[in-house]
Amino acid sequence: GDAIDPADAAYLRERRDGFAAAAAALVPHLPPGPIHGDALARNVHVGPEGPVLVDLETFSSDLREHDLVVLALSRDRYGLPAEAYDAFTQAYGWDVREWDGCGVLRGARETASCAWVAQHAPSNAAALTEFRRRVASLRDGDPSVRWYPF
Repeated sequence: GDAIDPADAAYLRERRDGFAAAAAALVPHLPPGPIHGDALARNVHVGPEGPVLVDLETFSSDLREHDLVVLALSRDRYGLPAEAYDAFTQAYGWDVREWDGCGVLRGARETASCAWVAQHAPSNAAALTEFRRRVASLRDGDPSVRWYPF
């Protein structure tokens, strides 16, 4: 829509295309398998019968590192305490940030996240502000900028 600067939209499309090409050449650390696609604690509901995964529209079979990158981004961009992330990687036995392909999947995920926020920007001033913060952090190459819900 008109809320998004065409230069920002073009920048995100260019990033998307670059990461798609780079992802095709990745050598996984883990064997491919089922992934959730949005593997966050909020997408696990625990009831009397045990845990149930929800929000399954991106469930697929792919590089399992995708789900691990989501959690790493939770730490790096969304405020998951480092101690919680470290406890997870210790229990899991591996930190995806050690993998050479992490930057590619992270970049793709960050780009997709910006595009998701962009769809809300035309009718939501807070989303537009957050979109601009996120794109600026990508343009500046600053992976430490905190991203917020809107």
